[in-house]
Amino acid sequence: RSCSQGGSLTSLYQLMITFGIFVASFMNYGLVESDGGWRIAIWVQCIPALALIGVMPLLPRSPHWLVSQGRPDEAREALRMVRSSEAEAEQELEAITQEVERVRSLGAFKWSDLLDPYVKRLLALGVGLQVLQQLVGMNAFMYFGPRIFSEAGHSATLFQTYLQLVNFLSTFLAIFMADSFGRRPLLLGSAAGMMVACLALGFSGSHAATHPGSSAWIVASTFFFVANFSYGWGPMVWVYTAEMFPLRERGYCVATTACSNWVGNFVIAQFTPILFGLLGFRTFYIFAVFSLVALYLSWWLPETKGIMLEDMDSLFRRHLGMQSLTSDSVGKTYGALGGLPG
Repeated sequence: RSCSQGGSLTSLYQLMITFGIFVASFMNYGLVESDGGWRIAIWVQCIPALALIGVMPLLPRSPHWLVSQGRPDEAREALRMVRSSEAEAEQELEAITQEVERVRSLGAFKWSDLLDPYVKRLLALGVGLQVLQQLVGMNAFMYFGPRIFSEAGHSATLFQTYLQLVNFLSTFLAIFMADSFGRRPLLLGSAAGMMVACLALGFSGSHAATHPGSSAWIVASTFFFVANFSYGWGPMVWVYTAEMFPLRERGYCVATTACSNWVGNFVIAQFTPILFGLLGFRTFYIFAVFSLVALYLSWWLPETKGIMLEDMDSLFRRHLGMQSLTSDSVGKTYGALGGLPG
């Protein structure tokens, strides 16, 4: 992918997920009262599965993988498909080739390589991002939104469908803004918005019995939270974890961070009902604290907008205080931005 479109293209992953969730929620709204509707819903799942099986053989292979397998001509053709000019494709192919040769000179990957001080720090950062993406509470709304809306006096399935529409539409902001505004501004705005929404939910939900207008605040705060997550901490975490790791360890590190995301997902799914039972809407004060942590981490992270994958290693080494920058493109980018944050 192009360094000028990396954030947008990676955010398409999140957009397709939110679209699928919205379609599923819309179908659930139409089928939930139907006799045997659950059977129809399960059969419909076969449609995207079959479509995926059909199109997967048509996808081009990764240029990095092709170069590593000694197939530079095929890598060149793959780059030509997604680059605006022949010169751009050749320039990136040269950078990929140099990076692959550098990695090859280090020898074959071993699991112990993940204990390298630099890789270990990056992996801890990636795992932290993915776990925090869950702990801010997004899937509390995805899994238990109907309960929230029911307690607010609204139709559970109808408002949950509205919520998924907000989730889908808000993700478009990431597509259009990730490579123009940058990743950090989206993360910062997202975390701040989620924190405000959680504080509002905790207060309005806890005082619903004495404040008749609390129901509207609960709905508005829920929608506001999901909108803020969807353009920031939803897609941008995946953008960072796709970019930040060295080539040799990238596949293993990305897989580990994705696994940690599901661990966080499990924690939210298991403990949110317990917290609701014990604390009620005050549960959202806990999510507000995690959103505050997310806000600090968003401020600390380096901006990766416009940086080629081959230059990420230099960028993160400098940010972690492990070596100076050597890449011209990184230097130019941060010269324009006024220096690295934090």
